[in-house]
Amino acid sequence: MSENIHFTHLSSGPGGLELLLPVVIKNMPDRSFSAFVIRSRHMKHSVYEDMPVTIKYGSNRNIPAYFKTLMYAIKNRRSVFHVFNIGPVFLLLIKLAGAKNIIYSIHGTIYWKNRFGKWIFRFLWQIALLGKTTLVANSQYSRNEFLKKINSRVNIRVLYNPIDLNRFSPGKTFKSNREILVIYSGRLEKGKNLPLWIETAAYLHEKIPGTRFEIYGEGSLKPLLQQQIAELKAGDYIQMKGFRKDIEDVYRRSDAFLFLSEYESFGNVVIESVLCGTPVITSPLPVMKEIFDGYPQFVLREGKDLKEQVLLKLLQLDQLEKLTNCVRESFIKRFSVEGHIKSLRKIYSECE
Repeated sequence: MSENIHFTHLSSGPGGLELLLPVVIKNMPDRSFSAFVIRSRHMKHSVYEDMPVTIKYGSNRNIPAYFKTLMYAIKNRRSVFHVFNIGPVFLLLIKLAGAKNIIYSIHGTIYWKNRFGKWIFRFLWQIALLGKTTLVANSQYSRNEFLKKINSRVNIRVLYNPIDLNRFSPGKTFKSNREILVIYSGRLEKGKNLPLWIETAAYLHEKIPGTRFEIYGEGSLKPLLQQQIAELKAGDYIQMKGFRKDIEDVYRRSDAFLFLSEYESFGNVVIESVLCGTPVITSPLPVMKEIFDGYPQFVLREGKDLKEQVLLKLLQLDQLEKLTNCVRESFIKRFSVEGHIKSLRKIYSECE
């Protein structure tokens, strides 16, 4: 068996970044994987459930998390560390521990919250990037943001997230002809624009009374979103369904996937939806324009008339459904597991 790969990331909950890890593990049976999750387990579900992986956890408090990260890296410093969006401090700790073979995957575009944070984090990044680090980004957009905000002189390869084409494919799930079902799937956190999603759902239901809406996922905003639905008296047509392992079945029986996120570095869920044959209506983020390159019909325009734009898309759903088949063929080539694994194997070999 080849040398051990140590995944290092912040959370084991099922987010877009984390759901990539089981796919890599399953498709590299000749490799041995371990995981260090920097924050203590606090999510109901872990991406490592039923995975043949040894997992160590850090702490939800910074000082213990720093210490545990350092100790873990010292113990495994001769192995390959594949780290995901851990930031400059944890990256620097792993380097101080003596680890030489480090792959840093960039899965984000926000690096600070204010001007003070900008100067502190840019300084820390310059130190953390000293020496050898292989940098990989999950989109051209996240790559360009890192070059613009952090360091314009580093080399960054783009490696799109892989999507399981066997799992995410059109099925025979029954769709109702009496109503339109619009869904969201993902974390219920800030930045996903879910309060606006619910407002939009209420507006759409008023215009198209037969429309229903379902929200899948868990997160810190769940109580507030439930309260918002109650205040709108929308519980009859907007339902929160929680986490689903068989989300592909949800995609298949849905008529549209509405994605109104404020910022993203990628978008697993929109690709999954299209691969299952379900049209997507998405906010005009740079990465969404990158994903739907050549197919602007799925992307909303900038402007204050967002709700009206979504309504128009739903009224033209037949056209989007036909176009989805074309987009699906494009996605099969661009986001295949085989292509991702082939590229990742090359990167691992270069680091050993």
